[in-house]
Amino acid sequence: MTEEFRDLIKKGLVPDIFKMERAYHLHKVIGDNADTLNEYANGNFGELFGTVQAAMESEAVLAVARVYDTPRRHPTRCIRRALELMEHNSEQLPEIVDAYNAQLDLEKFGASAEIVQSASLGKAKFIPLYVPYIRQILDSEEVRSKVMRLKDLRDKCYAHNDLASFSGPTWDELNELIVQAQQFVSVIGSAFFSTAYTIDNSYSLSSDAQKPSRALNRLATLLSQGDYQ
Repeated sequence: MTEEFRDLIKKGLVPDIFKMERAYHLHKVIGDNADTLNEYANGNFGELFGTVQAAMESEAVLAVARVYDTPRRHPTRCIRRALELMEHNSEQLPEIVDAYNAQLDLEKFGASAEIVQSASLGKAKFIPLYVPYIRQILDSEEVRSKVMRLKDLRDKCYAHNDLASFSGPTWDELNELIVQAQQFVSVIGSAFFSTAYTIDNSYSLSSDAQKPSRALNRLATLLSQGDYQ
């Protein structure tokens, strides 16, 4: 269970959060520089980057949908699976190794004083309070509505070519969902693996996720200045 729990966080949730952020920023920068990229004199790269934009939309939707998946017969790397492991296999999971930073994260993200305090009392006290707290967030009408529209978009548009009309989530809603996932990963990373995912109020991998979009901004600047030859 310890290895599955570690794998779920470090090879599941963390990479999918990264993919969503990378896709969002790259998609946004392409849109921000559309005139430069479409300009015939600059090479007429509109179709190329339009294709990249479409791919980033798919990447973002699939990544966030995986994070908010519901485990069925075959367990998936998602937040709800992590909660199942914590709830039903707590005795096999590692003990809390960094209560101090876990408490800082919990406090920062708005957890109650009782939950914050429980992190210093070991997993036997922490897990029974933290798991229902996260489930309450996941089961809230606000989150359920976003996730339902997200899964409709994934299932009816990307997995199947459905004739039914539907309205998927906005980019802002996808970002809101991924911020909640970042907060969950930050608490679990600190508590059980002594890994800091949030430093000085910033998710530590966000800067790396923006590297492709920063590179594209530089490229667009060169194109607009005619300095690419």
